[in-house]
Amino acid sequence: MELSQMGGDMYTRAGTSLPTIFIDGPYSSPSEHFFDYKVGVLIAAGIGVTPAASILRSIYFQWLQSRDSLQVKKVYLFWAYRDMHTLEWFKDLLIALSEEGLGAVVEIHTYFTGKVPDSCSPQPSPVGDSFGDMVVSTPIGTTSYVGRPDFDCIFEAVGALHPDTRIGTFFCGPKPMQRIVRRQAHKWNGRLKRETSTYIDFYSEKF
Repeated sequence: MELSQMGGDMYTRAGTSLPTIFIDGPYSSPSEHFFDYKVGVLIAAGIGVTPAASILRSIYFQWLQSRDSLQVKKVYLFWAYRDMHTLEWFKDLLIALSEEGLGAVVEIHTYFTGKVPDSCSPQPSPVGDSFGDMVVSTPIGTTSYVGRPDFDCIFEAVGALHPDTRIGTFFCGPKPMQRIVRRQAHKWNGRLKRETSTYIDFYSEKF
């Protein structure tokens, strides 16, 4: 292919003018700030769990290399999904986190928002559980809460567990859900910083 320059910003190919192309970016992902916090909250819906899974894998490998150097001290994942079969690709990561003793650092809470199969019988959540009322067994041997997350309760509970802390909250999901989560995050940031000097910083990606 032969290109010749014309006027500094246009090129020709076989006598035909080609437009100038501008590239804008790259743009950073909000999740790149996750490791700036000692306490992190990951909130996802559906395929929005992909950035969260990447962060958990990074924590897993850091833990294997040197657990003492891990800056993050507590991580919560709240993931809402509609199809139980989507848990299958997440299974290996859950097993790896459990086998390496990361249960004290990483808490994973999943919420099944689809139709509960007739073969499943929802049961009450354990006494003292602040993150959901009913749970159901999943095909990968875990339990999920039934229904959508109550972010009012979630931010209240997480804030109470971490006084005098700046909590990084990272969301990836649909725009309607983003508005709900952001509203609750801002509400509890205002309340917690007055009561316990806890701050909630909110970051989001939407689709």
